[in-house]
Amino acid sequence: MMSRMQNITGYWLANLRHYCLMCLLLSSPERLPYNPHAFAVTVIAYFGLGIFFVNENFGYAVVAARILLEMAMLAAIVRIGLAVKNFANRFPQTFSALVGINLVMTLVAIPLQKLFFANADANSAAINFVFILFLVWNLAAISLVFKRAFEISIPLSAMISFGYFVANLIIEVLFLR
Repeated sequence: MMSRMQNITGYWLANLRHYCLMCLLLSSPERLPYNPHAFAVTVIAYFGLGIFFVNENFGYAVVAARILLEMAMLAAIVRIGLAVKNFANRFPQTFSALVGINLVMTLVAIPLQKLFFANADANSAAINFVFILFLVWNLAAISLVFKRAFEISIPLSAMISFGYFVANLIIEVLFLR
């Protein structure tokens, strides 16, 4: 008989697999085996990864505020989008998918940041190329989730994900620097 912790771990590992597949544009939120406890583990892991972004310029409070801002904005977009389309029951899986995608992308970003930013100057063409490529890939994964959850066109989902990125960037620059 499986213990409760093994059950939660099993759900979380299944979710993590789907998060990775969604980052590769191979899965979608409706396939995600949602479990509120597994989602809580995802959120805790995401905040835990924030420790790797702490440096002399940004303390953990700023990093955690950025994560919280990102999650709040995604929750608002999902809540509004699903309410407009009358798909409110899709909220847990869709929000979990978006947080999970950001978790996986953050896991990938940590070694990239350490590799590129430690060994090159900030204006390097390679750093800028990798940053833009990574950003576009992240927005594509988020856009896919919006497309599938809201049942909208690819251009509209891309505009929503880009709008989210711009709004998030503006708020971070204005309030969290």
